[in-house]
Amino acid sequence: MNRIGGLVARHRAWAWCLVVVLSIAPGLGLLGIRLSKQQFHSWASEEQLSELNETLESFTSDSSDFPSLLVLECEDFFTPDRNDALHAAVAAMREFYDAQHVTWVGDIPRVSPFGPATPLLPGRGASASELREARAALLKHPLVGGQLLAKDGRTMIIGTQVRGSTAFDELRRTATRHLEPVGIRVRLTGIDPIRRAYRDALDEGHLRLLFTAMLVVLVLALIIFRDFRAIIVASSGPAVGVFWTQGLMDLFGGTHNELLILVPVMILVVGFTDSVHFVVDIRQQRAAGESAAQAAESAVRHVGNACLLTSLTTAIGFGSLMLADSQIIDGFGRQSAIGVLLTFVAVVLVVPLMSNSWFGRNLHRSADRDLVGRNMQRLTWLIDGIVRHGKAVSIAGIAATMCLGIGAFMLEPDDRLEQRIPNNSEAWQAMHHCDQELGGIRLLRISIQLPENADREQTWRLIGDCERLIQDEETLGDPISIRDWLSLVPGANRPQKLVMTRFLPAQYRHEFWNEDQLRTQVVSRMQDLGMRVYRPILDRLRARIAELETRNPEFQFTLTGDAIVEGEIVQDVVRELFGSLLIAAAIIFLVITAAYRSIKVGLLSLIPNIFPLLATASIRAAVDTSLDIASATSFAICLGIAVDDTIHFLTRYRRERAEGRDVPTAIRQAFVTVGSALVMTTVVMVSGFASVMTSQMPTHFLFASMACSTIGAALLGDLVILPALLSWIDGSPDSQ
Repeated sequence: MNRIGGLVARHRAWAWCLVVVLSIAPGLGLLGIRLSKQQFHSWASEEQLSELNETLESFTSDSSDFPSLLVLECEDFFTPDRNDALHAAVAAMREFYDAQHVTWVGDIPRVSPFGPATPLLPGRGASASELREARAALLKHPLVGGQLLAKDGRTMIIGTQVRGSTAFDELRRTATRHLEPVGIRVRLTGIDPIRRAYRDALDEGHLRLLFTAMLVVLVLALIIFRDFRAIIVASSGPAVGVFWTQGLMDLFGGTHNELLILVPVMILVVGFTDSVHFVVDIRQQRAAGESAAQAAESAVRHVGNACLLTSLTTAIGFGSLMLADSQIIDGFGRQSAIGVLLTFVAVVLVVPLMSNSWFGRNLHRSADRDLVGRNMQRLTWLIDGIVRHGKAVSIAGIAATMCLGIGAFMLEPDDRLEQRIPNNSEAWQAMHHCDQELGGIRLLRISIQLPENADREQTWRLIGDCERLIQDEETLGDPISIRDWLSLVPGANRPQKLVMTRFLPAQYRHEFWNEDQLRTQVVSRMQDLGMRVYRPILDRLRARIAELETRNPEFQFTLTGDAIVEGEIVQDVVRELFGSLLIAAAIIFLVITAAYRSIKVGLLSLIPNIFPLLATASIRAAVDTSLDIASATSFAICLGIAVDDTIHFLTRYRRERAEGRDVPTAIRQAFVTVGSALVMTTVVMVSGFASVMTSQMPTHFLFASMACSTIGAALLGDLVILPALLSWIDGSPDSQ
């Protein structure tokens, strides 16, 4: 720090050259040059998806798992004009080159071993009486009623294999053109349209969130400093840090997901907090009579050390995420940690350089208009009261922290699509409608691997057992299996019917029965309720399936589904994040202990930094006990940020003690000088993260709300609990 202070104070030209050199590579990235291709990571590893992929590859998915679903709604589909419109719409969609494997109720046949299968739904020109009979037959059909057609007959889904944004739009326009004139509402959902809504929200929100945060920070800087020059100086370092971080992310082909688009915003906010500390210290030094060069050098020596330590602890908080197996979490942690350190370099170079230039030479003249600083002077009665009652306040703070810990243990890892895509999007609203009317659009699968020469009666019975397992769970939809299809073949529903599977249409038979691989499966629909709801259900199913395997060791059973795999992945990732959080807390404790060369200081820093995390966890538990990945990620991030305030307060306190002041006076001075900067930075960070809450993404709202809560509680911990602990422990006679 001494060398950097001398560089920015006495060798400004060389310092500016260094800034320019460091900006070359990021500039190339922002100009569109890429050293590697953009990577697309998932939450899951290949190992976690292998079981699901194996099951999906064993069965075709033309009749149930569709990447795109048209959701149709009306009072009665079975009128002559609407029936004609439905047939015309499906025919038009099948002519569209991307609309492959269009499946709807009009394809469901009568099954007969004595002749070709004929559709249950009559074609165009059907009479009203024929359509009434068809409606009754379709609603009773095991693959239609509650599956392709809601049990009240008012919602119908048409599944397609269409992919791509252009194809989505054309598909929807084709359906709308034929169906809406006859009173049928058309909406599009499915996994692919949901992913499109997700990507669109990311693309739309990327720059908007950054510019909103920048505007908020500038407005707050104007309110805090009330001086145009101070605003520019304070903003210059963070702006360069964001430029470097975003440019290098682009240059090296960074990933694009809901977490990584928050990196520039976080870098801006974190960098601005360091910048505020520099500007406040420089203005105080200039007001005390030092020259611009002396003030810049002094700020780097004194504030720079604290900011370096805070940047390291913040980077440790981010870097702890790299311990997660999830590629997305790992990438987010890595790029955030690098961004924090880059922004520190930008702030420690650019802010002192700007203050030591012609532009910032009169920076101190507006210091008397510092709104926060003046009001901190008026609050000395508060810090005096905390110091006088240090022991009582400390015990109260420790007790409150322990009580808040109870709430933290109520949180459960969970994941729902509604937390990851805009709830005002058509894709989510249509999916939510299907959850209510059709039991969901995602599937739970029980796959059965049959032995060679499997006994038909035993196979038939085990399929029925799996159906009953699902039927016993009210939250799951009606089960479907090869037995349901064979029930449509004339004759008694007996095990001998398994030999008649060849009479079923191939595309439907292969969804439930793979004779070549000796596999069959039972399928049920799942709603978007999250693993917090489904976990006990899945545990019961697995326990009962294990009993079936014990009684029938020659058969192998697999319980899987995309929603199940995703939910369990989320639970694993959240558990990993909390493990990473504990490791980060231990490392931060060691760093603070080493930096201050005092175990006592390291221990004193624990309570003020655990308190805000537990406070936020308790608030979240009071609102909703579910904990998604983004919210869990915010804990690790906010731990590093919360420690920043503690470090700045401790640094100033020890500086005052080193100059010979007693404990109460040193605490009061730290409260007035650094406390004003802490209030400023807290307001800036809370407002900056609050700007993220304007995002359409529920993930961003949850992340930002928890970050704001943690940062706000951290200020209370550092301006109330920490001074009380210092007064009690450091000010006791035994410590003298």
